[in-house]
Amino acid sequence: MMRKFLIAGLAVLASSHPVAAQERAEPPAAPSPAAAPADPFAQAIAARQVADFARRERDPHAMLTAARMLQQVPVSEGASMGEGEAAFSPDALFAEAKALARDDEALLLQIRLAQTASGRGVVASAFGKGLLRRVLDVSPRNAYRINVTARGGEPLRIGAIGDIGTNMYIRMIDASGKQVCLDDNADYAPVCAVTPRKSGQYRVDIGNKSAARSRTVVLSN
Repeated sequence: MMRKFLIAGLAVLASSHPVAAQERAEPPAAPSPAAAPADPFAQAIAARQVADFARRERDPHAMLTAARMLQQVPVSEGASMGEGEAAFSPDALFAEAKALARDDEALLLQIRLAQTASGRGVVASAFGKGLLRRVLDVSPRNAYRINVTARGGEPLRIGAIGDIGTNMYIRMIDASGKQVCLDDNADYAPVCAVTPRKSGQYRVDIGNKSAARSRTVVLSN
């Protein structure tokens, strides 16, 4: 009888003190992937589009944004065949912003402060190595030819931003003579982009169909 009471007592004791459930250990969080470098070519072309919007809307704030966007992109100056400042440069866009701001002294001060915070001389940034920039004077109804070497499997992008209102085009031809890209849409800022399968030489024609010379900024990655 005593043994039965002892067993029953142990059973009651066990039921009144349940075993605590083990807490599940959370797996360690996976390390966040390293942020990819910003795309300098895409930002430069976006700056051109914002500048176009600012001109259409007569919006000095938008033009200031375009100037700052372009100012952030580091460039290496390639061999240029033009003299003086091109229309597509941070200083030129800041000048347009000032003209649009007119007598707004507060905004003019903001523009001057932004312009003095120049990004020139940057040796390292979120944009990596930045872009190669050339300035060319493309004669009326003529074309300027550039030979470039492209790496296989890597995008090759070239943009030509001429004077506003001009009719520019870009044509890219590979070593076999095949045309691999053509942007000829009666625009002043054509862009060509290709990703070659293998490394090789490409011929790039930057043409001006207009009746006037075009001071043209050529950007390439």
